[in-house]
Amino acid sequence: MAEPLLGVRTIAMMAWRAGLVRRVVVTGLADADALFRQVTAQLRERGWLSPQTVIVVIGDGAEWIWQRAALLAHRCEMLDFWHAMEYAWAYARLQFGDGARRADHWARRVAAALKAGQVEAVIARLHQLQPRSPEAAAAREAVLRYYTTHAHRMRYDAYLARGYGIGSGAVERAHKQVVHARLRQAGMRWSVRGAQHVLALRALLLNGQWAQTDRLRLARAA
Repeated sequence: MAEPLLGVRTIAMMAWRAGLVRRVVVTGLADADALFRQVTAQLRERGWLSPQTVIVVIGDGAEWIWQRAALLAHRCEMLDFWHAMEYAWAYARLQFGDGARRADHWARRVAAALKAGQVEAVIARLHQLQPRSPEAAAAREAVLRYYTTHAHRMRYDAYLARGYGIGSGAVERAHKQVVHARLRQAGMRWSVRGAQHVLALRALLLNGQWAQTDRLRLARAA
């Protein structure tokens, strides 16, 4: 995935102990660097940037995400499990047929092995496969490249043992809740400044910080 220059971005930060303690939404119309600065500021404000706190970063294969995650000293990088499985499913459909029972069985075996922390064994088995078509061969190479590149981010057995979520669904749902539910309704049109202001207010509302609006300066109407 190429790095987008400007767009609406949302990150949901979750605090975990035995379970979810708190969710904090960070959003804005900005580039990736600006959003990561906001995230770092929120982490610092809550005292989560410390040697006693592990920052778990869940992402897909986009290199620009991991480049910015590297700025967090005490972190755990995790490849989103469902992104990993999308590659496996793509190969299974081409190899065994879309909707075929064997494709479903093969993909389920891969999912079970990944959750058991056997990513190296999965990669070894992928090398031994004999694709039935050029398309299946290309899909197998894509799986191999993806898994080999991110194997160190696919220790799902350890993540699950620590109680971490292994999917980015919570963040994607937060984006829909923060942005789509407010800004992308029928007939809506926004200026950049207007959208940014509404997103800031939306984040305050969802983070339980609406009382802070009393300290905001009202813009003078044109």
